[in-house]
Amino acid sequence: MPLLRRVPFRWFVLAACALAWPALASEYNASDCAQVEGTLNIHWRNLGAGGCTGIEFTDGTFAEARTGSIVMSGVGVSNNTCIGTDNYTFQVAGGGSALTGFASAVPMVLVREPGERCFVGHWTLGSSDYLAHIAAAPFVGSPIPTLGPASLASLAGALALAAWIVRRGRQRPRMNSRSSSGSVS
Repeated sequence: MPLLRRVPFRWFVLAACALAWPALASEYNASDCAQVEGTLNIHWRNLGAGGCTGIEFTDGTFAEARTGSIVMSGVGVSNNTCIGTDNYTFQVAGGGSALTGFASAVPMVLVREPGERCFVGHWTLGSSDYLAHIAAAPFVGSPIPTLGPASLASLAGALALAAWIVRRGRQRPRMNSRSSSGSVS
């Protein structure tokens, strides 16, 4: 008996939802990312009570970023009531899906899901928690090619429909393919 005949239809739906979940759970914000695309600047969002945002302008170079490793410093900020400058050391990891390193002595891991144009991660120290977006293209070229959440949901729907059609087709009575001789006595 083929495997597909033994697997209940609901398991197909659950598998499709599980595939879509990581993309839906990401902290990536396309608007925050767009503000730093094409640069090595960092978009910061204070996740604490203040909830402010700002961009830290850095002295990082594209040539250094393309090597997969960079040392850069903040040289200015767009909102000095929210953020300040720091020194950074980052390295690309995970085949281009992560940026790991330090902001001074604070360890940081920024990640990106397939299709996201920025690395995203937290800078936390004590009760302070800031979410950072850093453009991925200077480090790895283009975004990881794949389906986004909407496309994954469409794919899950198409797979569910295909499974339903296959199941429905198996439940219909089959026509007899032999033809009668047609002779009458």
